[in-house]
Amino acid sequence: MKTRAAILICVVNWLPPGPSASCHAGDARPVPSFSIVVEKPHAWRPPFGLDRVGAPTTVRVEAAAPPGGRIWLAERERGRETARREIRFPGKAPFVATAAVAPDTTEAAVLVEEDGTPAGAARTAIERPPLEAEAAARPDRVVNPVDLGTILVPAGWLLLGPGQAGILEVAALSRVADRPHASVRARFASGSAAQAAALPLIRGKRARAEVRMAMPPGQSDRDTLRVELVGEDGTRLWGKDIPVMIVRRPPDLPRFGATYTKLRYDAPISVRDPATGAFSSLDYDRGWEPSLRDVVVSLPGGGRFVFWRGSSYIPFWAGLHNTGACYEWAEVITRRPGAVDCVEPLMDKELRYGRVEIVEATPALVHVRWTYESTDLNYKVWGDQAVEDYYFHPDGYGTRVVTLKTDPTTDYELCEFIILTPQGAYPFDALPENLVDALSLDGSKRSYRFPIRGEADTPRGGAPPAVYRLRPDRSSGPAAIAFNPGDRAFPKVVFGPFEDGGRLVTPCYWGSHWPLARGNATGSRIDDRIALTPCHNSVMSWASDRPEPISERRGIMVDTLGEARTMVVRRWAWLIGMTRDDDEHLLRRARAFANPPSLKLEGAEPASEGYAIERRALCLRVRRPDVTIALEPSVACVDPIFELDDAPRGALSVRRDGVPVPEADLAWDGRTLWLRGSFAARSRLDLHFESTTATTE
Repeated sequence: MKTRAAILICVVNWLPPGPSASCHAGDARPVPSFSIVVEKPHAWRPPFGLDRVGAPTTVRVEAAAPPGGRIWLAERERGRETARREIRFPGKAPFVATAAVAPDTTEAAVLVEEDGTPAGAARTAIERPPLEAEAAARPDRVVNPVDLGTILVPAGWLLLGPGQAGILEVAALSRVADRPHASVRARFASGSAAQAAALPLIRGKRARAEVRMAMPPGQSDRDTLRVELVGEDGTRLWGKDIPVMIVRRPPDLPRFGATYTKLRYDAPISVRDPATGAFSSLDYDRGWEPSLRDVVVSLPGGGRFVFWRGSSYIPFWAGLHNTGACYEWAEVITRRPGAVDCVEPLMDKELRYGRVEIVEATPALVHVRWTYESTDLNYKVWGDQAVEDYYFHPDGYGTRVVTLKTDPTTDYELCEFIILTPQGAYPFDALPENLVDALSLDGSKRSYRFPIRGEADTPRGGAPPAVYRLRPDRSSGPAAIAFNPGDRAFPKVVFGPFEDGGRLVTPCYWGSHWPLARGNATGSRIDDRIALTPCHNSVMSWASDRPEPISERRGIMVDTLGEARTMVVRRWAWLIGMTRDDDEHLLRRARAFANPPSLKLEGAEPASEGYAIERRALCLRVRRPDVTIALEPSVACVDPIFELDDAPRGALSVRRDGVPVPEADLAWDGRTLWLRGSFAARSRLDLHFESTTATTE
């Protein structure tokens, strides 16, 4: 947020302010009246957490009319002037200036220059608590919450798994007295021994301490970490309780594969009654029909792609640092008659229509299918249906394939970048500034930095299609990747920030109506539900600018309501992933996805599809136990995938240009072959099947 007060620090002697809140110059020119107030910290604005202890105080100066001449802000500490600076106001109403004052300032005053001499115009006392303190706990090493069987753990809670200890950090500031023998004490409510650390407090000086907390013994999966700041005599000066989730037996997730599970979430589901607006809660474990489960796709690079009941099965990358990155869904844009609120699958909170299944999970391929209908807030549907197939391979990349059957006159949005944040996480604390990169295939790059407040802030350069990198948190960890070679435009909508009371409170759109929470319509402002449920942050959207479909057919079909009518079925495919790969590697991936190599074959022939972009696969039909494939790439072919129909049963050995390919660099499941490596020039692959017994599809 741009500072509206120019900072010019001047060291001059204090001139006592006048007794009134306004004054006039000796000539006839009137001096406007001023008011000065101390701004309360906004919960949604930085600083956050421990950084709030001892943070500067902001004062707000308002003028009733355009100020003339020079205006000064003076700071005093217990009657002694400590600083003075000139402040400037905007050229049009409202005439407001803000400035941060030093932590020891006890009074701020506005001075107006009259005949070259500053005179008092307004003043206010600045009161602060005698003691400020805050505590936060984190695990001693980072583990993806999904690897512990949990999802979107509420912000401020401590999650501990096997082999992890908690690190408790405490910051404190005393303003009234020295407390050289103060200390921090912490213990788990279950009865473990207290741990302590010295935290000497010198008046006006911020202090920090750290305490290591071993996982409490026993079998309980929940606890409370009780933190106290105590004086020399043991008097409790301050305290806080931190909820703790304990995982003693985490799920056994494969290095590469898909798993049915029920992810743990310990907070209740926030429920709003649409008729009365009254809020209540529902136990999370009773939120859905008991047979419904979640699905977690595990990838070798650490990626975790999740289909969670709490997100209405809308899948997302569950990040290492407890956030999520989502590509959206098929959302109806055309106004539906009688619809209450938006028509989209996120409204299916009870999962009346959405279903997810693991279609295939082999050493070379994971295939998960999500089927859904778009509903309104009251679960009304209109007969359209979407199927999203997700295919993943051992390189950690996958594809999102959307097949949409709908009325030809209905308009849909297919892609929007969304970041999920846990309950209690404020957007400016959780989200990075550099949220998105767009890497055009011509090598140019756009970097979107948020908040974006207009066309002038939107980066330029390059041409679509582009590879997009979506950063889900402030770390330098993996980012979500998306690329569609049929994209015709950059995102049509880049979401701007929200304001509250004239202050910027989010970097982009924020909503508490999804995921998990029930009964709330789509909102357009912040609300207190942030403390009760995970939320989402919409970053950018293609809106009605859809990519070119990879297939399309029209005809009379039966919809989900049993009605026969004219419908159209279209299909699209995106390359997706969660990776730390640099720009150059991402561009190679995207070019390879869009440009398959030419093949010269011996012992095999092209299958009907040839190249199935939905699965990144070169499709062949095997005719002999020894197959030779000559790859002739127009661009580098990265980690090629072959679907080999009618392949003989038994072991498969592969040579690349006469050299055996190590087992670690290939995966084979009897039909799908994945190879690690980049093929930038003409290469020869020799496949040998140990058995000559063929199978029939």
